Amino acid sequence: MVQAQQAFELQLQKYNISLEQDTLDYVNGILADLDDVESVREATEHFLQEAVEDQSVIDHFYTSLNLQSEAPASKKDQETLQQPVRIEEASKAMGSLSLDTPSKPSTKVPDPISTSSTTKQRLKKSRRNKESTPDTSDQESKEAQIVAFSQQSRFHRETFDANSTDIDLKDVNVIVNDKELLVDAHLRLKPGVRYGMVGQNGVGKSVLMSVMGNGTLVGLPQNVRILHISQLEDLSAGRNVLDEVLHADTTRVRLIREAKALQGIMSSSTAAGSTGANPELNKIVHQLLIDRQKDVLDNAIKIATKRSGARGWDARLELNKVEQELKDLKAQDPNTYITPTMVNDMMAEVFEKFGVMDLDADESRARKILYGLGFTDEEISHPVQNYSGGWRMRVALAKALFMEPNVLLLDEPTNHLDLPAILWLQNHIQNDTEGQTIVIVSHDRNFLDEVTDETIIFRNKKLSYHPGNYADWEQNTEEQRRRKQRMKELVDKRRKQMMASIQKNAQQAKATGDDKRHGLIASRKKKLDRLGMEKTEDGKRFKVSYYAGYHHSARVEVTVEQAVKVADIKIPEPEPLRYHGSILQLAGVSYSYGKNHVIKDVSLDVTPGSRIALLGPNGCGKSTLMNLLAGELTPASGEVKKYHRLRIGYFSQHTVDQLELDLTPIQQMMKLFPGATEQECHAQYGGVGVAGDVAKRPIRVLSGGQRNRVALAMVTYMQPQVLLLDEITNHLDMGTVEALVESLSEYSGALVLVSHDVWFLRQLIEGEPDSDDEDEEEGPSGSFYLVQKGKLKLWEKGLDAYVEKVQRSVATK
Repeated sequence: MVQAQQAFELQLQKYNISLEQDTLDYVNGILADLDDVESVREATEHFLQEAVEDQSVIDHFYTSLNLQSEAPASKKDQETLQQPVRIEEASKAMGSLSLDTPSKPSTKVPDPISTSSTTKQRLKKSRRNKESTPDTSDQESKEAQIVAFSQQSRFHRETFDANSTDIDLKDVNVIVNDKELLVDAHLRLKPGVRYGMVGQNGVGKSVLMSVMGNGTLVGLPQNVRILHISQLEDLSAGRNVLDEVLHADTTRVRLIREAKALQGIMSSSTAAGSTGANPELNKIVHQLLIDRQKDVLDNAIKIATKRSGARGWDARLELNKVEQELKDLKAQDPNTYITPTMVNDMMAEVFEKFGVMDLDADESRARKILYGLGFTDEEISHPVQNYSGGWRMRVALAKALFMEPNVLLLDEPTNHLDLPAILWLQNHIQNDTEGQTIVIVSHDRNFLDEVTDETIIFRNKKLSYHPGNYADWEQNTEEQRRRKQRMKELVDKRRKQMMASIQKNAQQAKATGDDKRHGLIASRKKKLDRLGMEKTEDGKRFKVSYYAGYHHSARVEVTVEQAVKVADIKIPEPEPLRYHGSILQLAGVSYSYGKNHVIKDVSLDVTPGSRIALLGPNGCGKSTLMNLLAGELTPASGEVKKYHRLRIGYFSQHTVDQLELDLTPIQQMMKLFPGATEQECHAQYGGVGVAGDVAKRPIRVLSGGQRNRVALAMVTYMQPQVLLLDEITNHLDMGTVEALVESLSEYSGALVLVSHDVWFLRQLIEGEPDSDDEDEEEGPSGSFYLVQKGKLKLWEKGLDAYVEKVQRSVATK
């Protein structure tokens, strides 16, 4: 790396300034040709202005930028360099995308990048990085290369300017590292409809959302504003929570900035009694035009960086054009370039839009969203950097809800939310998102059933649609499967009878020489050919005209769609303790963090086979109680009693985060349990669905659901008699959650659960009522305890009553 690049990156870290990875790569390409501070500032300042609000910080940044010194970095700077750089990618589900070298297959085309040295440097750097990347045996560990496109007609560009916010794309293809996720699929989203997208972990739901949100999917109408929540995870460390949400709407922020700049220069001109031409006003208007062009450039950079092949070629041509327009605009003299008409048009446009804005209403709406997601008045004034990852995700969700795009894509929005926040979000989506198209991926089936109108099924590289929520689709699918199974059995029976009849008549015709039987045989063969589907999928009577093309029969065969296979989860049975008293007990336990008394004089008994669930909002002390039960915290008073032979398996909210990403699951388990053999590890992972080569891949390349399974395998390796599970369903798809419920239901040990998934708790604590069971005396199999104000209280009214109680409290927010 040349000296300017080194010095610039050192300054970024020194001043704690975060830039997106795409922007940083672009800046490095620019700096490769620059060797003086003035040129560096001119080329890069607008990128810093987006990340830093205080202009004095930027001024000092460039004033202290030293491109000449070759002395080694100071000790302080070396320490700074060792700290992690906070750089958020445009789309985490996609990974970083490298920029391919433009190429045309046959004819020689002039290289569009030859006119732009900055773009050329970026391409060279991209190729150098690509060449220097070592080969790996696992394709998943390589840099993600994503191609996403759809069918476009020659009239497609005209649809970009349509007023409709429909999305109707045919032949959608999404390919990641040569792996096809979607093939000739139909993507259809209607305005104002809320969709739930379901499919197994790893089919590509998050990737599809990402390529829609960041514009990589070629063919999306340009007039539709699409927002994916991952685009908002890059938070400014210097802002408080409320300001971070208000700054999410960049169009609004830019308009406020422009209005203030124009108002300021007009006020000063009025005070000075100036009339006629105003050089300062011309300068401001010129600068505002430059800032707008910079926004256009930033968008062009993102598109050109993410696209490859022919589409990448076109995107880079457009990038060069935008770069040249910005360069030409900067070169203009404001006093000769800016005309009175341009000034009047700019002021009319800005003040007209600014006049209809209601800044107080915007702030009130932002506060309402933050309150609903669990923030207090005091907490929204704290800097974003003070919060953990879970609370930062709430901030990103608040930003997404505040921006109100035409299409909002929510990927697991209930992760890290407690029940009050989930119910508030549920009410908000139901009542305050009229006209918006929303697509939701979630493992929480209760949430999906409440908020969605239609269901998108992502399966076998295709998208299909069901006009109803998840429960309706599941019931309909099962009914269709049973109906087709009965139809198939009937058709098979009739086919067998006809074939036997044909064979019998053929034998008799041969023996007797009766030619009339040959006519009967031909008639039976025609009927045999017509066996199959009597009606189409939508209930219409089948006609041969529906069956276009060449086929071996006159009817569609009856096919029974098989249920999606989900890898089983087998929890190893614990060794019996042969003891029926309390095996784990909290006796008058208290715990505090500093002066904050979280747990006060709490008692709880866990007996063999217990089923216990702790209820309460985030921060009430549930996880603290779990840590006390697991022995990871020592109580300030009271006692934690444990049976001497008891083994405890603890799956905390941080268990997955503690996995060493560079190790494979096998290596991780053998490190945690030194006596374990590789064969034993394979057997343990096989029990939770992490089989074969998956157990030999680095944990870094595994999906969130696979990492959860890895962590569960290690938690249950020692065959514990008590399982403490804190939010274990995060990052699991619904099929995996069902498999987990089935396995835990058969587990003979004791369960203590913390979860905000209502369906998950209902299955394991209350049990699903069986209509065929005549034994009505059999009640709930477990107990709910409410953690509130540091106390633990038995909740005897059932889960539905608790949900209604929380719902009432949410309604008052």
